[in-house]
Amino acid sequence: MKNKLRSLYMLQLLDAELDELRESRGDLPDAVEGLAAHVLELQTRIEESAAALKIGATERSRKEKETLELIAKIDKYKTQQLQVQSNKEYDALTHEIDMAETVIRQYEEDIERFTSEAETIKAKKDAHDEQLVGLAAELAEKQEELKAVLAVTEEEENKLVSKREEALAHILPDDLEVYTRIRNARGKAIAPIRRGSCSGCYNIVPPQLILEIKKHNRVYHCEHCGRILISEDLAAETKLG
Repeated sequence: MKNKLRSLYMLQLLDAELDELRESRGDLPDAVEGLAAHVLELQTRIEESAAALKIGATERSRKEKETLELIAKIDKYKTQQLQVQSNKEYDALTHEIDMAETVIRQYEEDIERFTSEAETIKAKKDAHDEQLVGLAAELAEKQEELKAVLAVTEEEENKLVSKREEALAHILPDDLEVYTRIRNARGKAIAPIRRGSCSGCYNIVPPQLILEIKKHNRVYHCEHCGRILISEDLAAETKLG
């Protein structure tokens, strides 16, 4: 039991060192992550705009081509009207001309819409392109800053992570789960007794309970904050190597 408590407290000491080390990097990691996400979002929007412009240009080109074909057909029908021998044939050609002109009018509206939409999309794309240049430059700058900070702290972090893995090897999954739950809720999961009080919440621990804790026969929790209580002696003899 004493070894289990010692291992849990060692884990806390290592976690505290890691927390302090990572906090020394400030908001750079979050800033880099946020900028990278923003850059990716802009790149996606630019790609979508480019795809929309391509589709619109293809549709416009197709309808412009079909409009010219329809105009040629109308000219052909009008020529045929001068050569027909009956009203039925004349009316049939008139019907074809009317249908072609209706399609042409629809195509002209579509082409005008494509042109207007293309102008709007291109304006947004140009704005996003310009914004992307600035953000990419800012991201590169922040990445270099983070790289410099990591160069100073990464070696120490790797050592602490390695030691943490060693400590975890001596901790049972159920105990780690309890430790993690309390740590997430309270910041620290283990509270050495200092001057007769829980060093986590500073509430007094009954003298009889302190005597029991010093025996290291079982795990005791502070009745006020829920942290795992350990003796001051055990805390003193557990140090980072």
